[in-house]
Amino acid sequence: MLTSTEGVMAMDESRDEELVYQSLDDENEGAFEILYHRYEMSLLNFFYRRVGSWETAQDLMQETFIRVHKHLGTLRDRKKFSSWMFSIAKQLIATHIRETRRSVETDPVDEIFETYTIAPEHRSPIESIIAEEQLEIVRTLAQRLPESERRAFELRLDNMTLEEIAKTLDISSSATKVRLHRAKQKLVAWMKSEYPGEFDNIFRDKG
Repeated sequence: MLTSTEGVMAMDESRDEELVYQSLDDENEGAFEILYHRYEMSLLNFFYRRVGSWETAQDLMQETFIRVHKHLGTLRDRKKFSSWMFSIAKQLIATHIRETRRSVETDPVDEIFETYTIAPEHRSPIESIIAEEQLEIVRTLAQRLPESERRAFELRLDNMTLEEIAKTLDISSSATKVRLHRAKQKLVAWMKSEYPGEFDNIFRDKG
């Protein structure tokens, strides 16, 4: 007969689908706790890479687990628990970006980037096409930037946070912000002068 400690250890080594099944038992809180600890860091890093804030990433991670726990009974294929959980996380990211856009004015380059980085399943087909075409133009224009600004901007397009860019380039966060700001100013000017009409969907909203 297993002791309580041995039972927890055995449960900790269980496959996801077994833990999901056990989590549906209201009296078995330990199973869901194991799922939580199994995925909390991967979820936290997933969110941080996209929002650049540990505090916001923590909030989004907690909300993901709340929704997972609430809707666990709707999961049909328990072997796909992790994929299902990350689909919930992607939905939260898409919602977070939309709400951030409404509350904080973004510059045109950031708006293209944010639209492009939303998971494809959360973009309409036309949004996907427009974002990809516009991002390709921006990447081409970025080749004209001074090397210091171009390098910082390209790292941002690679989905790095300000802190990661600063560390990679061995400069301060404030210097990183300055380089990115200068790069975006030049890019917006080129976008307006050399591609009239191509970015109307963005500049029209900016007045």
